[in-house]
Amino acid sequence: MPSLSLAGLLQILLYAAVLILPGLLVALAAGLRSWAAAASAPLITYGLTALIGPLSAAGLRWSPLTLAGGAVLLAGLVALLRLVERRRRRTDPDAGVDPAPADRSGDLAVAAGVAVGALLGLVTVLIGIGRLDAFPQDWDATFHANAIRFILDTGNADPGALRVINNYEDGAFFYPNAYHALAAVVGMLGGAGLPELLDLQMVLVPGLAGLTLAALLREYGARVALTATAPVLLATFTGFGPDMLWRGPLLPFVTAVALIPAFLLLLHRVLAEPAVATAVLAAVGAVGLLGLHPSVALSAAIFAVPMVLARWAGHPGRIPREALTLVLVGAAAALLGLQFALGALAVGGTGDVVDWPADQSPGQAVGDLFLLNHAVEAPQFWLVALLLVGAVAVRRIRFLWWWLAGAGVFGWLFVVASAYDTQWAETLTRPWWNDAWRFMALACLGLAVVAANGAVVMGDWVLRRVRSVAPLGGRPPRMLLGGAVVVVLAAYGVLSNGFYVPSNGARMQVRFEDGPTVSSSELAGMRVLAELAGPGERIMNDPLDGSAWMYAVHGLQPMYGHVIAPRTFNDIGPDQRALLKRFRCVDTDPVVQALVDEYDITYVFVGSSYVRESLRRVSGLIALADVESLELVYSQGGTRIFRVTTPPPATSASAEQDSCATTA
Repeated sequence: MPSLSLAGLLQILLYAAVLILPGLLVALAAGLRSWAAAASAPLITYGLTALIGPLSAAGLRWSPLTLAGGAVLLAGLVALLRLVERRRRRTDPDAGVDPAPADRSGDLAVAAGVAVGALLGLVTVLIGIGRLDAFPQDWDATFHANAIRFILDTGNADPGALRVINNYEDGAFFYPNAYHALAAVVGMLGGAGLPELLDLQMVLVPGLAGLTLAALLREYGARVALTATAPVLLATFTGFGPDMLWRGPLLPFVTAVALIPAFLLLLHRVLAEPAVATAVLAAVGAVGLLGLHPSVALSAAIFAVPMVLARWAGHPGRIPREALTLVLVGAAAALLGLQFALGALAVGGTGDVVDWPADQSPGQAVGDLFLLNHAVEAPQFWLVALLLVGAVAVRRIRFLWWWLAGAGVFGWLFVVASAYDTQWAETLTRPWWNDAWRFMALACLGLAVVAANGAVVMGDWVLRRVRSVAPLGGRPPRMLLGGAVVVVLAAYGVLSNGFYVPSNGARMQVRFEDGPTVSSSELAGMRVLAELAGPGERIMNDPLDGSAWMYAVHGLQPMYGHVIAPRTFNDIGPDQRALLKRFRCVDTDPVVQALVDEYDITYVFVGSSYVRESLRRVSGLIALADVESLELVYSQGGTRIFRVTTPPPATSASAEQDSCATTA
């Protein structure tokens, strides 16, 4: 097991507390108890964050006190609504409150399953990242780190304010930032910086997903053995946790996906036991998903459709009342989360439109889905074996057909994104960036339940074999089945070489090494630059190397605070575009000189590596040693720092200027 210091453990526990406690206070005030309260708490916390953060635009500073105050106010509101509703209905004072858990042994078994799944996920991530301050070396990490640093420094959690990172010329820029704002609260309380705040949340994702999935299964009355097994197996799927945490990493997305079961639990509860307070929680939960990632809010809606149809099938009398409830909850969520919905629509999502090429045939894509063989060297055969058994005996979990149907939609979209490049396929998958990896993660939510069903079926078989050769006396059947399932899981753990933890961890390690995005050489250069640059000064940098990390790590303001795909160079602001193409013409180009003065660019930082091997130095930063206005002050390991000096007198239409402009 990888080492974890006491300080690191305390930071993880602090993050978990910040994630759970505000929402738990609200959930308890609304009358939720037990698994429903525990699972919905993180979702409600993100909902609170999404509701309060935008108030920064009106002058409200985002802080731990702001979050706590919002939780107290919302808890008071739902408690008042609950009190008024009880009095209006003249019901018993305990009406609407879950009774004390009668099945304590079952709850303990489920809690054990959630804990084991969380531990497997934690160890996997720690193996992958190596340490809690490791730099994620993929595309999205830079922006997430800088967004958290911005909120930490300014207390401004308005989603539109994130334009200052890399889109300051775009007045319509919008990025849902509930993930970043909550991470900033953890940093304010515990003093953790970047990239540690990214890594701390990574280790919590598998446990968070296991908790919410188990709670949803508990809500639907699934067998204890199935409910306890599902979070254990979910933690072993490569396509869910590991692939979302090394690629990107897609932190807001996978966090929101982990909370889909919690939202559906709240929605089911408000339909099954109508209460105004619970309806408010469902609306706040929807806002939480919007604030994390709008595409996941849409994903949750896709899961919700078969859930509602399952409730209405054979019960037409439910339709009028529940349809009205859904409309009211949806309207409340749309009103409360209007800024996030409109912001995402205004920019066509939360980033530039991406069309990943279809590189498989439909048959290959189907094989990758069901053999768990997506972009890996070999299928997860032992997990596939459990899936096969669970699929054969799927009638045992037919009451969860709606959940499997929702996951099936995303399995189909995985095939579409992997195998089709047609216009209809691109349009259909665009809300998820046409990204097969995201669809695989969503499909895993259903596959984990099928695999857990397979483990329980095999446990039943083991129990029958034992009973045929040895009497088991009067022991409780559920306890015997639990023991048999533990045997099955133990065998799975041995056969899969430790629940696939070593292989999943090794898969993550590729993007948590020294480079390629930000290297130790670049970090050393940033430390030097932090001693040279003054407050308010900007640093000219290359958006294709790791230099944008200078803001997250040292608070230095780069001209480009995130990676910019070369295909979108012509879509960025005119100032950024001019510097990107012609900064090296600063000796002679009056436009570049004016921009250097306007943005107070005092230094140039050139990194030593790129986020992708295929990328090259932008034209505006080529051959800087020949620029008279730049003085080399640092050069080590491929990283260079130049001081911007007074340019020589400009000459109109000089040969030098013409040559520079032509080359650039």
